[in-house]
Amino acid sequence: MEIKSLVSGSFQTNTYILVKDQQAILIDPTGKKEKIIEALHGVKAIAILLTHGHFDHIGCVDDLSTFYQCDVYLHDNDKELARSSHLNRLGNISASISVATKRLKEGPLTIGPFHFDVYFTPGHTAGSVLFAIDEHLFVGDVIFQGSIGRTDLYSGNASLMKQSLKFIKTLNEDYILYPGHGPTTTLKEELQYNPFLR
Repeated sequence: MEIKSLVSGSFQTNTYILVKDQQAILIDPTGKKEKIIEALHGVKAIAILLTHGHFDHIGCVDDLSTFYQCDVYLHDNDKELARSSHLNRLGNISASISVATKRLKEGPLTIGPFHFDVYFTPGHTAGSVLFAIDEHLFVGDVIFQGSIGRTDLYSGNASLMKQSLKFIKTLNEDYILYPGHGPTTTLKEELQYNPFLR
């Protein structure tokens, strides 16, 4: 499996493209849809996975899901957030989605040749999730290199974030972490150096 990352927008959000057997999964697609389509080099996206519903992670979901005629997966707890540009804003920047979404539940998720484990990790938002595939863990804005996601935006909850971080500490420390912002890291490094995981 090949993993590509694109950085977009004023919040420098990471969009991840997973490619296997000439099929692709898009995780948190934002920025310009043309840039993502170009990065796929003719490979068809078969699904869009959202770690959460914040505006800076969903910017071109509608356009890409329509272009590729692919399903969008989002946890039910974030549907209200993702569908409201009023709730889903920071300052004068906002975004929302209007396409139908498929229910995202904790547990195994198979889409084409991709076999994920989905972990429910609320705190940054009420519907934040992690996607694990092989040794890769896509963590959205739950955890970053040396830090964690904020909990003071709509549906954020500091108490739930603490519980989610406690759960993350039980996972395989060999996971490579792919955050929504910033560089990749490993769970082993974060357990050692991230003050929020001590």
